[in-house]
Amino acid sequence: MLLRQLAIEIFIIAAIGALLGLLGPFGTYAMPVAMRLAYWIGFILVGYIIYRPVQTVALWLADATAIPIWVALLFAAGLAAIPLTGAVGFALAGMSLETDYLGSAFGTLYLQVLGIGLAIQAGMWLLFNRQPPTNDLAPANANVPPPPIPLDVNDIPLPETPTAPFFDRLPPALGTNLVCLEMQDHYVKAHTLTGSEMLLMRMRDAIAELDGVEGQQVHRSWWVARDQVRAVRRDGRNMKLELANGLLAPVARNRQEKLRSQGWF
Repeated sequence: MLLRQLAIEIFIIAAIGALLGLLGPFGTYAMPVAMRLAYWIGFILVGYIIYRPVQTVALWLADATAIPIWVALLFAAGLAAIPLTGAVGFALAGMSLETDYLGSAFGTLYLQVLGIGLAIQAGMWLLFNRQPPTNDLAPANANVPPPPIPLDVNDIPLPETPTAPFFDRLPPALGTNLVCLEMQDHYVKAHTLTGSEMLLMRMRDAIAELDGVEGQQVHRSWWVARDQVRAVRRDGRNMKLELANGLLAPVARNRQEKLRSQGWF
């Protein structure tokens, strides 16, 4: 699934590079068409290679701290634009370090590179409604509580679930006792008391189709049905909800106060 996501992103990035190659902004229209296309597609892909890991770390940072996600992404774009500007300046100078692009003209070139990077970042975000990945890695010696034992479905009172358009997407065998939604790349994984199903859709669209079902988006990558919460697990400032099917849903720190005021814990 990760390879599929990367392939989709690279395809879109290359298409953006081809479009810029045809338009020829920033004085590049004077280049021959083939050279112009190679220039823009090449540097857009190089920019993606530089920016993608920086963005991933920025999303982890926003997820682990109180830093707003837009601040983390803006910082990531500004940081990644520095080496990319150097590479562009080096190429524009004919693979030479003796150039104003790496001196007095660096600032102007940097702003151009940053502007293009921010525009692409905004477009990709709107296109995919990107949900930052949760960091599931933990030190080997971390004091991790043992996983909960899933409850027997037969022992759980099953309340009547309101009719919602979202349930039309699920196989009838899964039923309508929805426990949670989990964002995985461009998919939403719906967990019910009897199983799970991967759906190619955005989290916000899935939540919109659950009108009438009581629940909350407790994390950028998780939505939880309120009546499926069985316990709250705390580890310092970190908090997870133990659900009826045994899953642990992380609660983002910036959402804990809202959930507490609504009586979730």
